[in-house]
Amino acid sequence: MEFPFDVDALLPERITVLDQHLRPPARRPGTTTPARVDVQQQLMTIVDELGKASAKAQHLPVPITSASRMQSNRHVMYVLKDSSARPAGKGAIIGFLKVGYKKLFVLDDREAHNEVEPLCILDFYIHETLQRHGHGRELFQYMLQKERVEPHQLAIDRPSQKLLKFLNKHYNLETTVPQVNNFVIFEGFFAHQHRPPAPSLRAIRHSRAAGDPAPAAPARKLPPKRTEGDIKPYSSSDREFLKVAVEPPWPLNRAPRRATPPAHPPRSSSLGNSPERGPLRPFVPEQELLRSLRLCPPHPTARLLLATDPAASPAQRRRTSSLPRSEDSRY
Repeated sequence: MEFPFDVDALLPERITVLDQHLRPPARRPGTTTPARVDVQQQLMTIVDELGKASAKAQHLPVPITSASRMQSNRHVMYVLKDSSARPAGKGAIIGFLKVGYKKLFVLDDREAHNEVEPLCILDFYIHETLQRHGHGRELFQYMLQKERVEPHQLAIDRPSQKLLKFLNKHYNLETTVPQVNNFVIFEGFFAHQHRPPAPSLRAIRHSRAAGDPAPAAPARKLPPKRTEGDIKPYSSSDREFLKVAVEPPWPLNRAPRRATPPAHPPRSSSLGNSPERGPLRPFVPEQELLRSLRLCPPHPTARLLLATDPAASPAQRRRTSSLPRSEDSRY
């Protein structure tokens, strides 16, 4: 891919690593250094054009690699240039590889969820006229050495069929672990985790095809059942006692007397008919109330006051009772 500026002077190395800052790499001695603003703009132009070419080759509606995306994410971009081809003395770009760490929830071969943060292949592009010349393997191998990872430890975001064939051809990555997202991981992705070895997917498929019975799951030991005491039924006396209703004391045991409602209730002054309210307390006859008051013993406090009051002596009471009474005082 050609550009109107000098790519060989802008990218001194064959493979240049760009991060989110998009800073120009160190210059070799004896090379001319253009203005910093021009270098920043030229790097952004290279990233944007490579992203558009990759989206067009993968039939994507929008590019997934751009200068703005690089600046807003902590991704790393490996750019491969062609030093031999120098049209008009400006050089050319062969392709690029973009990687980055992402937090993912993936399924292992036992269909268990795992939260991991692996290095992911986010975008990979080699120019159509320069494919099948070993440039893709050179760029991919440089990335593995730089990031210090193995091919089976990578997670690939929506890989194309060309990329899957590339990984199978050069790194023998064939068996994938099914996922529910757009990322693809290969068998051996969880090899770094310390857990008991599990049969591979290929071995399980062969065993099922051969008709071998599936291994039985280990029986889980249940806790011993607690011994319960004998359940004693209720006795007949308890049941009879529950049936007997205890009568409340007086005056709670007296049912309120309900007046017979008139045939034609009077109409109130308000709108509509308002029913008459009955008595809130039970009605007690006057004679019965007086009889209960006579039988009620005096309060201890009243006895104490009568005993300590000097005016309440027997002589004083007799003297008071001997006075003549008027006719009006009788009532």
